[in-house]
Amino acid sequence: MTRVLMLADIRFPLERANGVQIIKTAAALARAGCETTLVVRDSDPRPTPEILALYAIEDVPLLHVKRLSVGHRAGAFALPRLRFLAQATALSLRELSAGALVFTRDLQLADALLVMKTGARVFYEAHAVEALLYRERPKIYGTNERVSEGKARRLGRREARVWTRAAGFVTTTSGIRDTFGAAYGARGATSVIPNGCDVPASREFPGLAAERPPRVLYAGQLYPWKGVDTLVEAMTRVADATLVVLGGLRGESDYARIEALVAERGLGARTELHSTVPQVEVARELARAAVVAVPFLKTAMTERHTSPLKAFEAMAAGRPLVATDLPSSREFLRDGKNALLVPPGDAEALAAAITSLVSDRTRAECLARTAYAEAPQYSWDARAQKLLALFGEAA
Repeated sequence: MTRVLMLADIRFPLERANGVQIIKTAAALARAGCETTLVVRDSDPRPTPEILALYAIEDVPLLHVKRLSVGHRAGAFALPRLRFLAQATALSLRELSAGALVFTRDLQLADALLVMKTGARVFYEAHAVEALLYRERPKIYGTNERVSEGKARRLGRREARVWTRAAGFVTTTSGIRDTFGAAYGARGATSVIPNGCDVPASREFPGLAAERPPRVLYAGQLYPWKGVDTLVEAMTRVADATLVVLGGLRGESDYARIEALVAERGLGARTELHSTVPQVEVARELARAAVVAVPFLKTAMTERHTSPLKAFEAMAAGRPLVATDLPSSREFLRDGKNALLVPPGDAEALAAAITSLVSDRTRAECLARTAYAEAPQYSWDARAQKLLALFGEAA
């Protein structure tokens, strides 16, 4: 039996997309027959089964969760990140020597293990090109952060080592794989495996949502590059519809920015801002949605390096989808076939696409049915099978 140690320096639970992706992938690997140990921070007093239930994960015997106590206060003797790295590294070395493999999307941790020449069984999953993302952070997150070229170069060297030495390398888009290949040369045991969604074994197309006024749903973070500002502008042109936003945290600057924009555009009476919610609540809102919007802006990172979890969830829920037309979107979406694609940052085009789906139910159902039929190829279990194939290839 394959034994997998999956390392993730995240809170448990973490409602954001990366937390969902990590936990769902671990559960899918366990369902596929791997004895999977997910290593996370011990950050919540609730028992593990109760937290897993927030992700609709129950009765997966081969899934184990190891919660590391790393502390949460800043100070010389309470540095959670360093404590996690130290404990996870020690645990990894023990498990690797016992025949397990390590799978992580933590670049620093993967690099540390590979420098120790444990690369025969270390697998890395890239959700971005970190050196590129770091250089873009001030622009896409709207911060005054000063970019250090020294740090960017260090990230690049770290990515080069992991690309060269890891037993297997997973990327969530072809664009990420191609960027690594162009920068660091060709390598084997590499697989493009997008993010996923829940797809029940028994399913039937649910039909379009009948709720009135129709609900236009966005679920995700509120960073500037996510394009929620453009969606708010678009909704000023969409008559008799409710905008539902699930994401961000009250009190944070991104949430305050969107809240102020909604008020400024006179949309307060027909906008619901719910902050970040557990995944089970996202599923309930998907069932009520007439349209799901994924309105990313165009940046060097989003253009080819983004695999949006909420788009796959919309497909699995049988909901009409409007997304930004980018090469990363076109890896799984086809304009007029399983979604409508619109130019990035174009509020008028986004409004027209939303209006067409709200007003033309025949067209909306056609797109939704096609996406619904294609969703199983992006299920978490399908993702696990592709990972197992890569593990086997590297072995």
